[in-house]
Amino acid sequence: MSIVIGGGGTGAGGAGNVTGGNPSGTGTALNYVGNHCYAYSGDVSVNGTLLTMLEFTTAEQYVVATYQIHGLFSQIGANQLQLEVTMNGESITHSFWDSAHDNLNPFENAILIPPYTKITFQLAQASGSVKNMQLTLLGRVYG
Repeated sequence: MSIVIGGGGTGAGGAGNVTGGNPSGTGTALNYVGNHCYAYSGDVSVNGTLLTMLEFTTAEQYVVATYQIHGLFSQIGANQLQLEVTMNGESITHSFWDSAHDNLNPFENAILIPPYTKITFQLAQASGSVKNMQLTLLGRVYG
């Protein structure tokens, strides 16, 4: 059985009571399965505004995870793609790419998330037509 923690935005992330949500689908929430966790944003239509891909608050354990951006970077053209990750409202990383970095598809990065931390992953492209992008997070729970 999975336990869903947090979740905001418009995704189907699920409720704290798994009978009232979508614990195995896409959304903005972090899902716990034993000592592992995951979150799948699903398709998000990324435009020129930072849009929330994932947003959740960790429980009493800390999480060591890897997150990935998925989508066709080559479709971005000369426009930049940007990712901002915040913890408790403070930016911890703000990255930018352009089509020259198509070999980063999928872009992957490791992260340690402390207990009781609200984390938000937001993605945007500088301009151009809307592109469907996805963000996934897979990790292990400790503590």
